[in-house]
Amino acid sequence: MREEYDVFLLTKPPFSPRSELCLKLAAHSGNARLYLASDGVYHLFSGIQELPGCRIYACQEDLEARAIENREKVTVPDNFYAAFIEDVMEHCKYAYTF
Repeated sequence: MREEYDVFLLTKPPFSPRSELCLKLAAHSGNARLYLASDGVYHLFSGIQELPGCRIYACQEDLEARAIENREKVTVPDNFYAAFIEDVMEHCKYAYTF
């Protein structure tokens, strides 16, 4: 049996109402993969790495574009979008984009 989890793509910056909703849903899921892209990578400054039951992934290009080096407890795949699509196609129970 394959592992299933909820997959979230967050592109909104912190303090956005959409970001807050995304993080609440991810925390409630208990078994989630959270992909941070675009301005979503700014969440790495907010302690998002401690979100219970959630593995965090960040886009290397977006980290570099915003000069963010904080990668503790964050996976930075070589090909962010390929990893995201693979999770959606192979392991996704529900997918959310914000």
